[in-house]
Amino acid sequence: MAGGAVTEKQYFKQLESLYDVIIDYQQKNNSPKQLAKLAVKLKREDKRDTSTDCYERIWVVVDVDDFHDHGEAARICNDNGIELIISNPCFEVWLLDYVKACPSSYTLTPDVESAAAEAKVVGGTRNKYINTELIDKEHLEAAIRNAARHNTTENRQGRNRLAPNHEQEYAPWTDMPKVIEALQQASDNSK
Repeated sequence: MAGGAVTEKQYFKQLESLYDVIIDYQQKNNSPKQLAKLAVKLKREDKRDTSTDCYERIWVVVDVDDFHDHGEAARICNDNGIELIISNPCFEVWLLDYVKACPSSYTLTPDVESAAAEAKVVGGTRNKYINTELIDKEHLEAAIRNAARHNTTENRQGRNRLAPNHEQEYAPWTDMPKVIEALQQASDNSK
């Protein structure tokens, strides 16, 4: 469940082929709290439907953008065995990490989006399309290393607090390495 209609959807499609997994990407233009509630509903419906395989995991993938209900979204997710995956200020933090660590001074979406475009990680209409040639295992390992450089202990404290209107205190940040770790485990277990 995610808010991103283009970039995130394209990224997760690329991960499907990279890890040989099925990702049921569902997008809604809602706040993190609303997305968390929709994910809970999806999980309940999935448990009731015995005709298909159940979801192994459900993630709610969100940006910070102009939302301030991440703490409420985290509580809903935690109470229901769902993981909230935040990129702060935007998903492009993670994409930029594929080619270089997102600088700690990039706490605003326009700065990160511009840097991702300059680094040729994104392009096309409004820089919403990913350079899929970069979404490979080699660049992925670099992205994880680069994310660790800005996902500092200090930023983690802000990420864990999720205080409304204090989002810049933990920017830049991305939880996406958790998703990659889970996909890697799923891929390894299926071999």
